[in-house]
Amino acid sequence: MAAPPLCRLVLTHLLVALFGMGAWAAVNGIWVELPVVVKELPEGWSLPSYLSVLVALGNLGLLLVTLWRRLAPGKGERVPIQVVQGLSMGLLLLLPSPPSVPSGGPSTSLRVRTPGAEEEEEASPLQEPPGQAAGTTSSSDPKAHQLFSARSACLLGLLAVTNALTNGVLPAVQSFSCLPYGHLAYHLAVVLGSSANPLACFLAMAVLCRSLVGLCGLSLLGMLFATYLMTLAVLSPCPPLVGTSAGVVLVVLSWVLCAGVFSYVKVAVSSMLHGGGRPALLAAGVAIQMGSLLGAIAMFPPTSIYHVFHSGEDCVDLCGS
Repeated sequence: MAAPPLCRLVLTHLLVALFGMGAWAAVNGIWVELPVVVKELPEGWSLPSYLSVLVALGNLGLLLVTLWRRLAPGKGERVPIQVVQGLSMGLLLLLPSPPSVPSGGPSTSLRVRTPGAEEEEEASPLQEPPGQAAGTTSSSDPKAHQLFSARSACLLGLLAVTNALTNGVLPAVQSFSCLPYGHLAYHLAVVLGSSANPLACFLAMAVLCRSLVGLCGLSLLGMLFATYLMTLAVLSPCPPLVGTSAGVVLVVLSWVLCAGVFSYVKVAVSSMLHGGGRPALLAAGVAIQMGSLLGAIAMFPPTSIYHVFHSGEDCVDLCGS
């Protein structure tokens, strides 16, 4: 099969880049505005929690359609997918998700590749090491065998946990962890955290970690930053070093490093699962969406119903400093 002409490749890549820029400009643009509007709207500092839940529910529509088409191939074509996609994307535009999903967004992980592309793949990185291959479920499909291996299960679990943290748990408390240090700290945390995501993706293109132990180690590092940020949110509105420049630097740096580390892990895991073909891509999409949904739902009651996290008031010193 002849390769497409160079002009066609350039045009295709340009259109994909413009599509991605337009989509992320809307998502990141509205999310970056939260430091300005979070104190003006009735939800107050709990507004990010509402957004996280609604965005996760919006993405769930695409996930359900994908699973229906996968489990019922003959009947899946009759589903009004355009309607479901329109409603879901409408929620995405009105209620932006945090920019911490793997490169290409959740829908990329749900895409289906052609059989020809699968035949030309190299050996999959999901292949079990010789010492771990024994005892796994046998299957006539080698990719299905790899998908149900212990290694791929760990990768999918890691993908679900990281997305639960970055798309549900941490965004719900970002206002509580940053606003005690001022609007500038919140604004810098959102903007620089959003910038850390593509930078981590570019880093993964140059240096990709394919070691499960290494990815788990990076995840633990990210969880250390996440634990610090959650501690600040729990102690809101009087976290440590409030009212000092050191506190602002620490909270902003923690958000940037947390977003960067988790973004790198998600890109690396998604790249490794990519070698498993269609079943692995579908499983990755399910892990991303279910992890994001569970994380957002888990944080909604303590944030917006039981008010475990407390907000501050302008021009009122609640910390006695």
